[in-house]
Amino acid sequence: MEQKNTKKVFTTKFNYSMPTEELKEIMPAVAPRFSEIPGCYWKIWLLNEDRKEAGGVYLFESATKLGQFLNSNQFASVVNNPAFSNLQTNTFDVAEAASVLTGAPLIKMEVLPKAAVVE
Repeated sequence: MEQKNTKKVFTTKFNYSMPTEELKEIMPAVAPRFSEIPGCYWKIWLLNEDRKEAGGVYLFESATKLGQFLNSNQFASVVNNPAFSNLQTNTFDVAEAASVLTGAPLIKMEVLPKAAVVE
């Protein structure tokens, strides 16, 4: 039986059809909205320019919070974006004891001020 307080990792991967430089400009512009997802501790943004693939790795505090995100307009905006195709998603439980031993950030991360972000 799944415990509601078990952290969840959610991954996305998709192809994008827009120029890579345009996507690189859009990502930081929309990132603040993703930092405000209820129950989401953080998101790592993924980009493989050679394969025109992008995606994300999210850490959610619970399956309930992940489910709320999956039913949100924000997630629908990714799913329904005409510039994105071949969306693949996966959900994982977190093996917390081992993850802590290897330095995994299993807490809500502080968002850096925009001036502190380095490309």
